[in-house]
Amino acid sequence: MTLPFEERPKSNQPGEYLRYYRLRNNLTTRQLAEQIGIVPATLLKYEQGITPIPYDTAVRLSERLKIDEELLCDSFATFIASPYTEALKAIRKELKLNQREFAELVGLKASYYYQMEKGNRRPSRKVYQQIMDAVNVKQSTNFT
Repeated sequence: MTLPFEERPKSNQPGEYLRYYRLRNNLTTRQLAEQIGIVPATLLKYEQGITPIPYDTAVRLSERLKIDEELLCDSFATFIASPYTEALKAIRKELKLNQREFAELVGLKASYYYQMEKGNRRPSRKVYQQIMDAVNVKQSTNFT
């Protein structure tokens, strides 16, 4: 007989790792949620991949489950937890673009991008993906 938690997750999804290690620790969703101070329904959304795990929550979960926090974080959560304004400036400057040019490259209004770089607006997951896609395209065209 094989217990469901004996097989490691087949994909590298944070929610699947969360469920796997929660079961390995013999915890119910309610128990784990209460231990880290969140609602059990939220924990279920993380496990099902419906909601991304915020960086600070991933840190608390990883400490409780005794696992590497990177298993529970995706690149967006890590980006938002870092000083993302500085990261945006560094990416833009590496590409040798001003704010308007970078906003155009990404497909954003310059005023919106300016507010993000200033720290007055936080990029959504969709905008983060647009930035990463645009940077990858720009870098690949620079080297071909």
